[in-house]
Amino acid sequence: MSEQDEKIIDDMRAGVIRKAIGPTILLGSGTYFDFEDPESSEITIEDIAYGLAFEGRCAGQCFSRLLQRRVFYSVAQHCVLMSLMVPPELRLQALMHEVGEAVCGDMTAPLKSLNPSFKAIEKRCEAAILKRFGITMTDPVALKHADVRMLATERRDLLLWRGEKWSLTDIEPYDFHITPWAPEQAAEAFLARYAELTGSPAPSPREVGSKPHCEHRQICPDVASGIACRGQCATLREVE
Repeated sequence: MSEQDEKIIDDMRAGVIRKAIGPTILLGSGTYFDFEDPESSEITIEDIAYGLAFEGRCAGQCFSRLLQRRVFYSVAQHCVLMSLMVPPELRLQALMHEVGEAVCGDMTAPLKSLNPSFKAIEKRCEAAILKRFGITMTDPVALKHADVRMLATERRDLLLWRGEKWSLTDIEPYDFHITPWAPEQAAEAFLARYAELTGSPAPSPREVGSKPHCEHRQICPDVASGIACRGQCATLREVE
């Protein structure tokens, strides 16, 4: 075999290896997500739900003031709760606003500010996934405001914050309190909320049992927070 033929074969091998074990991750659905070509990468809503459900907010440094112990609080729960707090036309966008973190992880904002190259990769992945699911962020300012209010709520309920000045000092938290869900429950709640907002097939009865539903048959922020339903979720549905 000539040196030229060997080079061609080596290049072909490199191409195959690059695709299989290059800058990619293997998803739970069995497909690869390529960070250099996210636009061509396949990803399912289950990949997103479970990726976010097993990804902790705040670098895992959460302490529940209600439970008086360290807790795990997922990105998926953050997204589900936020989707309950925005106007109807923004609910699906709110649910899906952290999809980039399903493949990139949840780097804290202070650290992300020091890593602009990571932020660019995450934003590209986010844009590719949103496009795959046909979602356009129509009001990013309103979504960011809701996201910041969620952070203020999380700071109050899930961080050992002692009143130090943050840039969001003037942002009021929401009037519900957060009780963290287990990762599996958060994933199922995310999938149920996605099905509700898109009209997709509902989860099986076995799956529905552990979700924070109330008598109004939808995910309820009161029940999710461990208190009796006050009917807020019914009000939210009436204005849809």
